[in-house]
Amino acid sequence: MQFCKPKQDIKLPLLVTLITITILSFSMDEDRYAYSQSLKPNSTANATGSGVDLINTHPSPVNVKTGSKFEILSTVVNNSPNKILLPAGLCDSPLTAFFMSNNVVIKHSQGCTATSPPFELNPGQEVTVAGPASGTIYQAIKVGKTPATATVYYLTENRQPGNVTKPFVFTIN
Repeated sequence: MQFCKPKQDIKLPLLVTLITITILSFSMDEDRYAYSQSLKPNSTANATGSGVDLINTHPSPVNVKTGSKFEILSTVVNNSPNKILLPAGLCDSPLTAFFMSNNVVIKHSQGCTATSPPFELNPGQEVTVAGPASGTIYQAIKVGKTPATATVYYLTENRQPGNVTKPFVFTIN
């Protein structure tokens, strides 16, 4: 008989809960730019449908080598009719990744604890975000194709939590 679920089944809901609590604790009175990101209008937003999308997800640096630390970059596209709010600042990131192989280890260290107001992404706009948040480190430990999923967490204009998850694959050399 099986009475216990694997540790991986427990980690994802716990991480989602912690990120949601962090997002909900932000002050909503100021605009800030997402950590090291560029903001640009998305002229095709209305043509692609409604909702929030995640595109162009890849590691940085692009050429990940065994033993190296890296981050994930992804573009968040707001195709919804309302603005969305993303965690912002040097300590926070709306982007997390989960790796489906043993090619990457996720390490945790003490990160910064400063909070910043969320970044507002208006309808029809897109922004490139970097993850993980401070205190989390992605390190390549094995050569090979690495399937993963990227998830961006956000708040809707009426402060309801939301997220979008997309798969991606990259190679560790």
